[in-house]
Formats: sequence, C-alpha cells, structure tokens
Amino acid sequence: MPKTEFHYDIEQHFDTLSENETANGNVYTKEVNLISYNDADPVYDIRNWTHLSNGDLRMGKGITLSLAELKKLKEVLDDLEDLK
Repeated sequence: MPKTEFHYDIEQHFDTLSENETANGNVYTKEVNLISYNDADPVYDIRNWTHLSNGDLRMGKGITLSLAELKKLKEVLDDLEDLK
C-alpha cells in the first residue's frame, strides 16, 4: 500500500502566543494559524512549532478547530471572569 505524503499550507498566521530560544539557536513557538492540511479546507490551528537554526520548521503537538469550535472557545474564554 503506497504511503500518502503529508503536507500543509499555512494560509494565515494570526499570532504567536509564546516564544523561547535555546542556546543552539532553535526557537520554540506556540502559534495560532489558519492551515490547510493535504489540500483540505483550512482549519484554525493552535500548535507548537520548532524553528531550527538551519531554517527548517518542524510541527509539534497541537489542536485544530473548525470555525464553529473556535467561536465556541471564544465564548468560553469571554465567560471566564478570573483569568489571573
């Protein structure tokens, strides 16, 4: 059975939630993006990324959300009164 190649396109970068640089020049970020996986409809994505010192980009663990799920998450966050 032939292996399907995985690919993605970052269609829109919204923001970087956190960023840490290591002594070897790698940068670890947590980002909110709109991404299309394997040419499917784009989804909202909150994920860790490793920006290697050689210019390569590696995807880490994260979650994907539909627009409806993202709107619901916004409602939940808006309802939290004590985010301290």
